[in-house]
Amino acid sequence: MLIATFFPLIGGTEKQALSLAGSLVSRGIKVKVLTRRVKGTAGSQNMGGISVCRLTILGKGLLDSISFMLAGFFYLLKHASEYDVIHVHLASSPAIAAIIAGKLTGKKVIIKLGGGKGVDEISLSEKTISGRLKLKFFALTKPTLMVMNEDVLNWLKSTPLKNLELIKFRNGVDTGKYSPLLYQEKIKAKNKLGFENKQIFLFVGRLSPEKRIKEFVEIWDELMRGENVSQKVHFIIVGSGPQEKELREAIRVFGLSDSLFLAGAQDDLLPYYQAADVFILPSVSEGLSNSMLEAMSCGLAILASGVGGAKEAVTEGVNGFLFDPFDKQKIKSHMGRFLDEDKLALRMGEKSREAVVKKYSMVKVVNELLKLYGESD
Repeated sequence: MLIATFFPLIGGTEKQALSLAGSLVSRGIKVKVLTRRVKGTAGSQNMGGISVCRLTILGKGLLDSISFMLAGFFYLLKHASEYDVIHVHLASSPAIAAIIAGKLTGKKVIIKLGGGKGVDEISLSEKTISGRLKLKFFALTKPTLMVMNEDVLNWLKSTPLKNLELIKFRNGVDTGKYSPLLYQEKIKAKNKLGFENKQIFLFVGRLSPEKRIKEFVEIWDELMRGENVSQKVHFIIVGSGPQEKELREAIRVFGLSDSLFLAGAQDDLLPYYQAADVFILPSVSEGLSNSMLEAMSCGLAILASGVGGAKEAVTEGVNGFLFDPFDKQKIKSHMGRFLDEDKLALRMGEKSREAVVKKYSMVKVVNELLKLYGESD
């Protein structure tokens, strides 16, 4: 696996790569992760059977990208006898190194595209000269590209990349680790986090503009103005990012400190999923959210923007509701239903769990990935 950043730096892409690598190792597949070396990390490390090689990179910005691309390329050439497939996470500059190395060594190259339409690597690359050159290189070399939802797949089919081998894939989740609690255990989970036995709405993710969490706080303020509404519910935001300071100020200005809590970034998300009832995802663009799948696996109802992978993971009125991220009234209406119907979140959460086990379990995802690699079942 070739990835620009890896554990201990953990975002959505890194988390999915780590989970995939661990699942492959558990199936007897040898996995080496090739990544940048960051301060405080070892050059090589064995992580539960995953061999991690961190390359020392020179400079910052463009020099950093070029040096990692070159270092990765020469490593792949030198160690070609040690691998059969190059799995690249994100269609960024390291993918160029992988494609050329794959052509020279005869190895299969698979590139996983991240993000949703508009915030994916292809869309972002179209905005720069170097990015457009990279896309022309992709069009010429025709690598295999995995995309996480139907929206992006259909869009790519209308671009110059339409002749690539485009494969619709999906993220996976460890349904054994991320599992729902029984009623009494769930109450204990709420209390352990310091919350009363009220309904909990939860957001987990980066606090950045495309997530529209700041706008969602404004909607929360309007909802809390209803009579006795604040006595029924909490809203927990887990994560960090560029809008964290703005969110803290908004909570102060709106006087929401009794119902809305910023928990910051958390290494262990499971206690939050297991204490919550409804997962919130108000983004304007998404690929297929790891956090949403983990929440579904823990038995949470989903309230999400009707974009990207959420449109495929959420069945309207069955395991959650979808909304236009700019439609305040519809969002408040859906939230009101959860507050008014005591068992609605529970019923939808059970359907979320069923959907994840059926389609998004890491076992099923790895089975299909092995077929894509060319391995037998």
